Amino acid sequence: MSLIEQLIVVSLVGILAAIPIVTGGSDRDQLQLDASARRLQSGLDRARSIARREQIACGFSLSEEGFTAPDEGTLPASLPACPGIGLSLQEEFEQGPVVLSTNLPSLLRFTANGLLLDGGIAVLSHQRLAKARCLVVSLPLGVSRIGSYQAPLLSNGGRLLSSRCLPDVALS
Repeated sequence: MSLIEQLIVVSLVGILAAIPIVTGGSDRDQLQLDASARRLQSGLDRARSIARREQIACGFSLSEEGFTAPDEGTLPASLPACPGIGLSLQEEFEQGPVVLSTNLPSLLRFTANGLLLDGGIAVLSHQRLAKARCLVVSLPLGVSRIGSYQAPLLSNGGRLLSSRCLPDVALS
């Protein structure tokens, strides 16, 4: 084998070895985004379950960090914080930040039988991905669905539309 042939083989092996490294980062980012969307839905289900189990109306706050007990100033005197609601939207060791855009109110309220009194949409995006994940909370039952947001997110605080959150179609 000549020197040129050896260089070509080494170059091809190097290119083929680099392919999983390049796609691996975007796969991790996509997994992180999907996990954050599942955590978002799980947090709503958890608060619903707590309110129903404890038979208390309660509230919690949602921010980019996750679900937390609301500040004392935002809670009405008759509404306690949902106990044990602390849940982050992403793990601390993840690759990059997941950004939350939402039109949900800062205080989400549940009735004693687990009905969510506030509706809206939450969109999760990742700085290195074009695809965004979304969760729609519709009233009166607080039914939620996860999907893919089918419009570019406006950085100037543009209006989020639940009609742009389309369910993912599974290929069989």
